[in-house]
Amino acid sequence: MANTYTKDIAGSIQEKRGKLYLVISYKDSVTQKRKTKWMGLGLPVGAPKSVISKAEREAKNKFESEYRRFLEGYDDPKKYPLLYFLNDWLDKVHIHRIQESTYNGYKGRVNGKMKKYFGEKLTLADCKPRLIYGFYEYLREDGDSEQTILHYHNLLHTAFEYAIRREILEYNPMDRVERPQVKKFIGDFYSVDEVKELLEKAKEDPIYIPIVLAVYCGLRRSEALGLSWSNIDFENDKIFIGQKVLEVVRDGKMEQIVSDEMKTESSRRSFKMIPEVKEILLEHKQKQELYQKQFRKAYSKKYLDMVCVNPMGELIKPSYVTSHFPVLLERNGLRPIRFHDLRHTCASLLVSLDVNMKVIQRYLGHSNMSTTADIYSHLDANATGEAGMKLGKLLADGESEVS
Repeated sequence: MANTYTKDIAGSIQEKRGKLYLVISYKDSVTQKRKTKWMGLGLPVGAPKSVISKAEREAKNKFESEYRRFLEGYDDPKKYPLLYFLNDWLDKVHIHRIQESTYNGYKGRVNGKMKKYFGEKLTLADCKPRLIYGFYEYLREDGDSEQTILHYHNLLHTAFEYAIRREILEYNPMDRVERPQVKKFIGDFYSVDEVKELLEKAKEDPIYIPIVLAVYCGLRRSEALGLSWSNIDFENDKIFIGQKVLEVVRDGKMEQIVSDEMKTESSRRSFKMIPEVKEILLEHKQKQELYQKQFRKAYSKKYLDMVCVNPMGELIKPSYVTSHFPVLLERNGLRPIRFHDLRHTCASLLVSLDVNMKVIQRYLGHSNMSTTADIYSHLDANATGEAGMKLGKLLADGESEVS
């Protein structure tokens, strides 16, 4: 049903994924074109009409108080609150250009520490370099790393560039703010013996398969959890990586989604499945089929094609892998590393076998060679150093033989 609130703003109730939303249509004061905004009512389809009407009124009032209040004159940086601008930028522009998990991460930063530090009244005109530097110091005192601060820096820089294109700002204040310096990260990794011990002690663990896929195939956590049986060709021994599992916040609740939006196009890749991995996956497949028979109706039918599920058929959560992995290591007396370091371990083992860096790039799904070289150059240096020693020994031996 459609209700007209003013001549510039109208709203209607719409259904989406079993939930109810108020879809607001309003006139943009700059472009004079009509735009829409979806506002979740927090109600399921079929809710009582009286409850829906109340939720609609509250959403409409929220829109008018938080949005329409600034529509007139929001091209004036002195009247445009920073937090409103950042949320507006994310909701109107950036949401269509980035993945849902990234969008939620940005929203979390804007409405978390940025809101806490800047407040709701500070405007775009107030955003001077001194203020930004103060925010960075606030983040450091709160324990955030330079890498995290760099994320805030990039977010603000990109948002202000949008403000310049819309002729709201004349210059980008971030151009006068020094970019946070992040120390080059060198990932930790296990030795061959440590990998063997890990694989042996993790055999009965819920995250054994993600561990195997990370060690043998160099998969990211999200890629390992996103692997499906239909993307494994057991006859031709091939594995295709084309989807991932993400945790996103929808209507205030954390959900797991299977997405085919990969980090980069290079992340979408295939490679030959080695016999060890094939044997482990086939054994795991048999276990899944056994669990389906044992638990029958109680077994989840939603993820039947997914490889990384628990005995009840539920998708393994990315956050569970991250939190459980150190527990597994401590329980078995293994040296602490991050789960992502298993990917570095895979790369280090390939480098130790003199595998070409270009091949490693494709194997790990990096978008360009520079990424691989930058992360694993220290390993490559060790390999080339050993190659030089072998060459020196070869020439020395050859010289002695000639003489």
